[in-house]
Amino acid sequence: MLFKEIPGNKIVKKELINSVTKNRIAHAQLFLGKSGNAKLALAIAFAQFLNCEERGETDSCNSCHSCLMYNSLSHPDLHLVFPVLKINKIKHPVSDNFISQWREIVSDNPYLSLTDWYKYFDAENKQGAIYKHEAQQLQKKVALKNYESAYRVILIWMPEKMNLTCANKLLKLIEEPPKGTFFLMASEDFEKLLPTITSRMQIVKTKPFSTEEIISFLETQKGIIKEKALTIAAIANGNINKAINLSQNEIKENGLLKDFQKWMQICYKVNLLELVSWTENIAKKGREHQKEFLQYALKIIRACLILNINNQSILKLQKEEENFVSNFASFIHGKNSVSIFERLEKSIYGIERNANPKILFYELSLQMMRLLKVKCKLAN
Repeated sequence: MLFKEIPGNKIVKKELINSVTKNRIAHAQLFLGKSGNAKLALAIAFAQFLNCEERGETDSCNSCHSCLMYNSLSHPDLHLVFPVLKINKIKHPVSDNFISQWREIVSDNPYLSLTDWYKYFDAENKQGAIYKHEAQQLQKKVALKNYESAYRVILIWMPEKMNLTCANKLLKLIEEPPKGTFFLMASEDFEKLLPTITSRMQIVKTKPFSTEEIISFLETQKGIIKEKALTIAAIANGNINKAINLSQNEIKENGLLKDFQKWMQICYKVNLLELVSWTENIAKKGREHQKEFLQYALKIIRACLILNINNQSILKLQKEEENFVSNFASFIHGKNSVSIFERLEKSIYGIERNANPKILFYELSLQMMRLLKVKCKLAN
């Protein structure tokens, strides 16, 4: 991965390059940013630049033996750690059990989300984690000498998924790694990491992509025509992973919109019989899809509020979404919006904690039935 292949973040790139050229490299760095930004890509590009045998002033050479190995994420001194799933009857899963799959998906898209990773295994109902056995394995690896490079890199993607035992086992290693060993972590949620870990790391904050950067990326690297790139970039709202998925799968949110429309119709009509069927259907789709649906619901509710304060110019919606929001916005207002937001966010939290989806969505729907009627009562 080359720095020049990553859109934006020019200041971050310059600081990373200077740290290498001036030999002032922090032994543990946390690349922090929202979903769909450059944190993982920058960490990989930095690791490649660090070990490049013929590095230039602003980037890796991309042709030496080390760079060629990094291009496939198979360098022997690059150790990859990421959330794993308890599948395939593996008793104590670690990253090495799934390394070939992770290399494949990250090489194709270094801006991927956890949802993309879980979907690779058709395992949306399972929540991945980084377990204590990962820490034990890392301790054994760093006890050995570097294989061929001056620097060994331990790259941890989504360190917030480390369980407590794993995190505690890594504390001492992160604080005092062996000479020539660097920890690079790419995280989306700083608050879920142990303070004792974050205090030992240098924070590298990465910025969301601008609309112009995503448009240029889609045109030059994905071959998307400008008209379509403009539409996708507006919808992606700084999330390049979302832009990639949209460019590959057309507009995925069309299906979410139809599901949301159906749900709102059921709730407004207080159709309990149809609600039973609807909850059974969404319960079968897996927890990651359920989270996506609830997050999409938050997006539509938020769009309704923006429209109600006559700020349509900042809406970034598809045409079908705009039409629906313009008709639905009258049902979302100051008397019910806060309660709706709270219940949707609470439901997302419940899904993440493995709540029973049938019960969760049924109870949420009953609450939505009551809240949607607030507008009607005020109008009478």
